[in-house]
Amino acid sequence: MSARLHLVRHGQTPSNVAGALDTALPGAPLTDLGRDQARLVGGELAGSGIRPSVVLSSEAARARETAGLIAGEMGLPTQAVPGVHEVQAGRYEMRTGAEALLAYNRVVRDWLELGDLDSRLPDGESALDVQDRAMPLITELRESYLDNAVDVVLVVHGTLMRMLAVFAGAVPSQWALDNRIPNCGVIELAPDGRGWACERWGDHLGRPGY
Repeated sequence: MSARLHLVRHGQTPSNVAGALDTALPGAPLTDLGRDQARLVGGELAGSGIRPSVVLSSEAARARETAGLIAGEMGLPTQAVPGVHEVQAGRYEMRTGAEALLAYNRVVRDWLELGDLDSRLPDGESALDVQDRAMPLITELRESYLDNAVDVVLVVHGTLMRMLAVFAGAVPSQWALDNRIPNCGVIELAPDGRGWACERWGDHLGRPGY
């Protein structure tokens, strides 16, 4: 089996519980449940036979903490990397309630269903902004690790990891829109020629949407 990129969503946070759009750095830490979720997925990854050399994460506090707990289960060091924080909510940052969530979700729908990659919230990011800051790291990880038969575990964020899978051409946009990733859910991407294939999307194994 070739080396693979395992994108892991961080564990639950107080902002998740409150329904707050917590996207700016450093963001909230994990809840007790979130820590349990991180240990659980760490144990799953440790028992899966993959052989990463480090557990990487975004610079957000919740991702760093999740990565540390996963790494503890795997006996590995951790490293935070720039460029893979969550899609920014702009003026809606830390807002709760239906209006804020609908506005954020509407932008994601504009990207994935309508193909409007320039859509953004006020003071937020477009899909093109997200692609420009995040995809260079994915390319670097492929060249530095996967091409040398070393697996990668990267702890990031729910909306970002769905967008990464679409940017990589690994899943159809509509699949990514319709299938969210729970806390500590995993998307597994494998090099496929010059592109990527999705081998796992949460509990769905195999290539989704095709």
